[in-house]
Amino acid sequence: MQCYCYGHPEKELKNGDKLASYVSFTIPDIGISFKAAHGGDSRECEYTSLLALLEFVDLNPQLFKDKNLEIYSDSFTMVHQVNMQENVTKEIEPYRQLALKYKEKIPYTLSWVPKENNLAQNRGIIN
Repeated sequence: MQCYCYGHPEKELKNGDKLASYVSFTIPDIGISFKAAHGGDSRECEYTSLLALLEFVDLNPQLFKDKNLEIYSDSFTMVHQVNMQENVTKEIEPYRQLALKYKEKIPYTLSWVPKENNLAQNRGIIN
């Protein structure tokens, strides 16, 4: 089952307005989309979106029974960090450890997808 996660840090728009930080995930096969405000820098938002998705999966095992969970993110760095192909800073290490702890009970793969193909940021979410 394909799942997508996306973290968006606060962004200043051309007119000077600010777009608040948020995290989101979507699971198209079962029609689930989630979006919530979240403070933090880009790395924190990216990890928090993954962790929110994994928490949802953990709390709803009946929806994912006997499914291969394929998670996609457009964060190249986060994907490589969680897949142990890149080091993390001490500030981000707790987030990675949580993602790895979930992996012990929820078998999932985490892969990179270009931003324009990340359904979690394209599903009616304003950029």
